[in-house]
Amino acid sequence: MVVRFARMQMRRVLVELGSEALRSVVETAEFYPVRGLFTFNDFFKELDPYFKQQGSDDIGVSTGWASLDEFYKVVPGELTLVTGVPGSGKSEWIDALAVNLVESKGWTFALCSMENKVQEHGRKLLEKHWKKPFFDALYAGGRERITPQELEIGKQWLNDNFFLIRCEDKELPSVDWVLRLAKSAVMRHGIRGLVIDPYNELDHGRDSHQTETEYVSKMLTKIKRFAQHNGCHVWFVAHPRQLQYWQGEAPNLYDVSGSAHFINKCDNGVVIHRNRDPSRAPLDQVEVLIKKARNKASGSLGSAVLSYDRVTGLYSDIARK
Repeated sequence: MVVRFARMQMRRVLVELGSEALRSVVETAEFYPVRGLFTFNDFFKELDPYFKQQGSDDIGVSTGWASLDEFYKVVPGELTLVTGVPGSGKSEWIDALAVNLVESKGWTFALCSMENKVQEHGRKLLEKHWKKPFFDALYAGGRERITPQELEIGKQWLNDNFFLIRCEDKELPSVDWVLRLAKSAVMRHGIRGLVIDPYNELDHGRDSHQTETEYVSKMLTKIKRFAQHNGCHVWFVAHPRQLQYWQGEAPNLYDVSGSAHFINKCDNGVVIHRNRDPSRAPLDQVEVLIKKARNKASGSLGSAVLSYDRVTGLYSDIARK
């Protein structure tokens, strides 16, 4: 049908406008568009501003820590895998990073944090925002706590910048369920960041014929596709497998429980490692190791050491000598 219509149109051009007009039509004709098949010309309008760095987010947003920016910046549309042994501060570090991005870039976040109670998560975020302890408790060390007025202002700040993805059912949520709600958060609230914390709290029911490696590969592909299609950076927390002979060293990305696809599929791989040996370094020092950086324009392999303030949950650069 399409070919017949094209022939009719060409005959009409020949009869009404002549052979030269027909030649011009044939020589300048474009291919019929095929869904999913492109040329780079279709994307030059995006490549030019990228070259001119007009969209600064495309080459990475500062984490808020200069020492870490040398190795890791946050790029919309990418997936960062975060791991570390229990108690190393993975979730705390991501919260601190999110607060930095809210306050410096105006980003908003969807938080699927299944190990946090809502009130506890709110407390942690507000402590980082106000740089004060939430309670007048032993951990505060005598520092002035958040005032009632600051609490009221902070509640509005939480409401404006963080949106919660929580499953109130007895069953564990699936990745598809999380991404469906995250898509709604993109459309309704314009979120720029999504945190899924942690992997082992999700429902990983898979087909009987599907191996765990195949399942993880498919799951991470879905997450990456969500990130790319929505210009949203995703942080995905995964615990390392049980380290029977662990002696305090930082784990490797290949230690993540589940599959090597975690390191194969992610754009960035981050290990959070807290010092537990006072003879080696101060106990408030946390090492952020960048073990994978796919995008050389925004990251590279390396590590930064940050100082952790237990009272407020804040991380800060250590002054270089």
